[in-house]
Amino acid sequence: MSALGVRVAVYAADPLTRSGLVGMLTRTAVLEVVPRDADVLVAAEDPGGHELPVLGQAVAEQGSLPVVLIAGPLPAPGYRSAVAAGVRVLLPYRAAREERLITEILAARTAAESSPRRLSAEYESLAGRPDGPALFDEREIRVLRLISEGKDTAEIGSEMGYSQRTIKNILHQAQHRLALRNRSHAVAAAIRAGLI
Repeated sequence: MSALGVRVAVYAADPLTRSGLVGMLTRTAVLEVVPRDADVLVAAEDPGGHELPVLGQAVAEQGSLPVVLIAGPLPAPGYRSAVAAGVRVLLPYRAAREERLITEILAARTAAESSPRRLSAEYESLAGRPDGPALFDEREIRVLRLISEGKDTAEIGSEMGYSQRTIKNILHQAQHRLALRNRSHAVAAAIRAGLI
């Protein structure tokens, strides 16, 4: 990490998109946009494309690093390719606003590897597509919100009128469905999706 913070290499399908991304990222003191020796890659694909040429170029030039990918919807093989290339977060273009992008870059640096299923679920949630699955239902969101406030399962159960076992089942089902490792990971996914 540099004296400024996290070093970020930015790749985009066109110069205008790259310039916009660099402009957003250089407005904060915690990120430094660099051409080489980055900590995190940001790759912005053509929103209408289904291939990942920008991601491929970024990985070829920078090596294996955590990646924040901005793209349009991908076919199933695209999610597998993204995970194999080190993508930790896949953002739809309309979700790639300055604050979220900076937050995702900072989180990507230490985030664990993703899975195609999790990338797909998070992407669909952020894209808000009517045919996409909801990331969490209302009950799961309420449980995750209470966890984020530091409450344990007994306190959550008491507040919601459920048993501890029911709270654990709610959490387990959400974690299993979205391939999340633990409660912290589930809370982070809900925060990323803007649900809590």
